[in-house]
Amino acid sequence: MTDDELDTNFKAAFAKASSEEQSQVPMELQLHLYAYYKRVIDEPYVSNRSFEANDLRSGFKMNALIQVQQISKKEAKKRYIEIIEKLYPKPW
Repeated sequence: MTDDELDTNFKAAFAKASSEEQSQVPMELQLHLYAYYKRVIDEPYVSNRSFEANDLRSGFKMNALIQVQQISKKEAKKRYIEIIEKLYPKPW
C-alpha cells in the first residue's frame, strides 16, 4: 500500500469512526483508537495540564499515549484502520 493509499484509507476509517456511536465500542478499543489517532496527528505527548489529578480515565489515556509513542505514524495509521475495519466491516 502506498503512502497516499494509506492516507486515504486512514481518513476514510476516521470518518467512519466519527460517524458511529462511540458508546458501542469497548473502552479498550476506544483507548487504542485515541492513542493511534494522536500519534498520527503527531501529538503523542501531552502536558500534565491536560489531565486532571486523580482522574482514572485520564490516567488510562496517558498510558495509551505512552504505549504508542515509539511506533511510526505509518504503523499507527495501519493499526487504526485495522481496528475500524474489524468494528465496522466494509463496505462503507
